[in-house]
Amino acid sequence: MHFSMSAFRVSRCAAALLAAILTAPRPADSQIAERTTAASRSQAVDLVNVFTGTSNSRWMQFPGATLPMGMVKISPDNQGNVWDAGYEYTIASVTGFSFLHTLGLATFTVMPLAGPLENYPGQPKLFAGPPDGPFDQMWTAGYRSRIDKKTETGRPGYYAVDLIDAHTRMELTATERTGWMRFTPPADRPTHLIFDFDAPSEERSQLMHFSVHKVAPNEIAGSMTASNKYAGEFTVFFDTRFSRPFATMGSWQNGEYTGIDANYGTEWRRPRTAKSNVTAIDSIRSGGVWVDFNGEANTPVVLKTGISLVGAEQAHSNLAAETDAVGFDFDRISSGASRTWQQLLSRIELEGGTRDEQIELYTSFYRAYTGKALLDDVDGSYRDACGEIQHLSKPGEHLYSSDALWGAQWTLGPLWDLLTPEIASSFNRALLLGATRGGWLPDVTVNMRYAPIMDAQHATAMIVGAWQKDVREGVEPDAAYAAVRKVLTTPGEPYTCGGRYPEGIAGDRHRAAYLKLGYVPEEDGPASSTFEYAFDDACAATLAHSLGKSEDAVLFTKRAANWRNSLSPATLYAQRRRADGSWVEPNDLQHFGTTGGWSGPGFLEGTAWIYSWFVPQDVPALVAAVGTDRFNQRLEEGFDKHYVDLTNEPDLQAPWLFNYSGKPWFTQRYARDVFSRVFDTSPLNGWPGEEDEGQMGAYVVLAGIGLFDMEGGCTDVPKYQISGPAFHKVTLHLGGHDFEIIASSNSARNVYIQSAKLNGVPLKSLEVSHAALASGGRLEMEMGPEPHLSR
Repeated sequence: MHFSMSAFRVSRCAAALLAAILTAPRPADSQIAERTTAASRSQAVDLVNVFTGTSNSRWMQFPGATLPMGMVKISPDNQGNVWDAGYEYTIASVTGFSFLHTLGLATFTVMPLAGPLENYPGQPKLFAGPPDGPFDQMWTAGYRSRIDKKTETGRPGYYAVDLIDAHTRMELTATERTGWMRFTPPADRPTHLIFDFDAPSEERSQLMHFSVHKVAPNEIAGSMTASNKYAGEFTVFFDTRFSRPFATMGSWQNGEYTGIDANYGTEWRRPRTAKSNVTAIDSIRSGGVWVDFNGEANTPVVLKTGISLVGAEQAHSNLAAETDAVGFDFDRISSGASRTWQQLLSRIELEGGTRDEQIELYTSFYRAYTGKALLDDVDGSYRDACGEIQHLSKPGEHLYSSDALWGAQWTLGPLWDLLTPEIASSFNRALLLGATRGGWLPDVTVNMRYAPIMDAQHATAMIVGAWQKDVREGVEPDAAYAAVRKVLTTPGEPYTCGGRYPEGIAGDRHRAAYLKLGYVPEEDGPASSTFEYAFDDACAATLAHSLGKSEDAVLFTKRAANWRNSLSPATLYAQRRRADGSWVEPNDLQHFGTTGGWSGPGFLEGTAWIYSWFVPQDVPALVAAVGTDRFNQRLEEGFDKHYVDLTNEPDLQAPWLFNYSGKPWFTQRYARDVFSRVFDTSPLNGWPGEEDEGQMGAYVVLAGIGLFDMEGGCTDVPKYQISGPAFHKVTLHLGGHDFEIIASSNSARNVYIQSAKLNGVPLKSLEVSHAALASGGRLEMEMGPEPHLSR
């Protein structure tokens, strides 16, 4: 999903890039890098590029260290409070290293400063400074340091870089709730380790309060409270221990610059009240603390920080539970993180393809588990939607902070259900616990809030799709159905927690009009919502039928056809419609987006042309309504003229639609393009637009292995459309059962399926059920350079 007023610009840029990619000539087999088993012998964890897509990317697209679904995501930051903030690959400096990189949540940054603390008397270097400098001892410089890009390296669970101006190398690793740093202070000058509580993040947070106190000669603890539109008010508690005592602690508070001279900027001119040799600070003004280390030759400092969003005791307990057994053994934590990632990533085993293609798939697989973040502590404590402390009642239960699940029916849902059902079940239980505690099924759980992001309720597809695929551990069916039914039959309402969270919204903003008219009219919101709500209704119908709730199954099945109410009978394209039933003219098929934000009229992050295809619950009905020949002509034209946008959620299903309209060879061609041409491993591209907390990563994985779940599991027999993998052989290790996908004669040119067998039996159609995959077996395809037109 693309946010805010930049949505139009981002999508159009992505579309232009997509056009260039798809019109590029296909390489001949002789031009493809050597395809051997050497790459497949590499460990999966070694085939992840943590820098892919980290330029012009979001706060959540970080190169630093985390564990799957981990709370702590410790990573370098080098930008200010800008859209796409956090880490920018092309900037050769850093402001520091912070611990949370999930939507709406951020912490203080930690940064070493070598040399004098002041540029000159009365002007401390207790501010970051701009990305382009000045640096080091220049008289307006802050603590920001240049980095040596040649030394920058990373892998799952580890990051390191040389800090030029800090005269040290910084290394990072993590456990689920702790972040680790290792550096060696230079022996020839003092080093000050700065904790800045006014560090910028993508969503501008208002710092309301921070406090720090010295606990022991090698330990400090404290908290910071901030607030922003999506996370609401939140407090981050921390407990930091050092591997050796620090010499002294100092603190500072920032004032406001009120002068008129802005030459060379104003940040360095702000008055700062700095104090040395303190043991505590408690402030409602921005500022921070520093601790001093005297250099000892070749003696590193390791610091480990426990983080909690609940309380000081929990931060301490998280640190103790996850690190006491290893002391300050940084390498042990780092290698443990690598093993954890290897265990997850090795559930996909690849043979064939280039090394870059294997890196692309494993990197995307990795990203499917780095965006979402644990919210609960080791003792089960968490804060609910209104910030009240609660406790999980069952061991092993978790809660997660998440961006909107808009589009997850085609991405994270199918991938998690297939390859990590334990994570799918855990996530769905968390959604349902949110419904129990908050009264509404959440589609967005930023800091457990009902955040005002995107539209529709595709969390329903996550829950229903998993249920239909027998991914049900710990999910109580009646509670799940009650939560789904309420959110789809009750108009959305503000969820402000008595005014403490003024932006909160539970349910759908436009559902009242939809329930009354069978579509979302121009006066109430986007026409695109009609199509998305109808899909959610289809999911509810599937669950109602599965649970024997026949009356509701009929109700929701009827509503699942409401897409017809926003499809113009004159043109058979999606079109905006007024409450009186009249159609808004003219219908500009390529006009992008909505007017006045997400809730305005138009098509949410899409066009009328794009949403004309958004009927995943019943593609055969859409083909029949439009007519097979016209359906194919329009869709072929859409790819030729680049109306299709494969970089954002509303149109991700486009390549696989041809499987329903008698031209599956186009599915095979364009699905291969998704993997081989649209996305790549470059830091400058990766996932054009944005990666979206694992959603586009999951999409690339599914395209790479040649499987796509059109209905998101919301059907009586969940199945995947087959498009052919990008590799000679893909083995899915599925909890005791292996499923092999074999594509003989596969190459960059041989992308067309000539024949297909499932467990030795020829397939009549290019689809395979989830049950067949989960029980293990073999899908064999013969690939060729030309379409097999009789298939």
